[in-house]
Amino acid sequence: MTRLIKATISSLVAASLTGLIVSSSIPASAAVVERLPDLKMLKPSGLYIQNTTTEKRLRFTTIITNAGTGKFDVRGSRPSTAYSRMSLKQRIYRSDGTYRSISIPTTDSWAFYAGDGHAHWHVYKLQHFTIRPAYADGTYGGVVGRGAKTGFCFRDNTQINLGLPYAPQTPSYTGCGGASSLSIREGLSVGWGDKYSSNLAYQWIKINGLKDGLYRVTARADPGSDYLESNESNNASWVTIRLTGNTVTVI
Repeated sequence: MTRLIKATISSLVAASLTGLIVSSSIPASAAVVERLPDLKMLKPSGLYIQNTTTEKRLRFTTIITNAGTGKFDVRGSRPSTAYSRMSLKQRIYRSDGTYRSISIPTTDSWAFYAGDGHAHWHVYKLQHFTIRPAYADGTYGGVVGRGAKTGFCFRDNTQINLGLPYAPQTPSYTGCGGASSLSIREGLSVGWGDKYSSNLAYQWIKINGLKDGLYRVTARADPGSDYLESNESNNASWVTIRLTGNTVTVI
């Protein structure tokens, strides 16, 4: 009988310990985590030459996309319409729906009302474009031209990969405010991209004086590393081209 009682007690203690172990594992599995965006540039496309009375321009299309697990969300604000710029904050969302805000240094980036015919607010230097010589030995020279466009109203306008986890099937970021706005909300949902077509204002690099030859055209997201994301290694993408007079050939 004593042996039976001892065995019963041992079984109850073991069951209790097992219950404690299982219970203690629940909070770990349900821990709140940050879902970070991942800014990614697709290769420049649709390249062609435009000649004006004073400039020779290399035009191209770019797409910046979010391949992360969380939305890329930027908020701009100004105290009154007397201010021509908005300060910026990035919101980092968590799995429970809460978020924290990161202030972007005003020396690095800000929002401004575009003066290029677009009636909305642009984020300064969210993207950066360059061109540099490409040599036969696989090396590259220094930068010989930079993109004319410095401000970007980024929003969900192109479906890239809506099969990614947490990708919404409809756009969430659709506007960039108006002239009298005191605050703006811009961003990219998971799986969505913002496309800037080659025919848009300032979507070019001035290439006056560049000789015929091989060049690398690079588009880079967040060139100042101002925004928090999960992967910094895929922010840039590029193509190698051959310039021959007014002809562009992608190599």
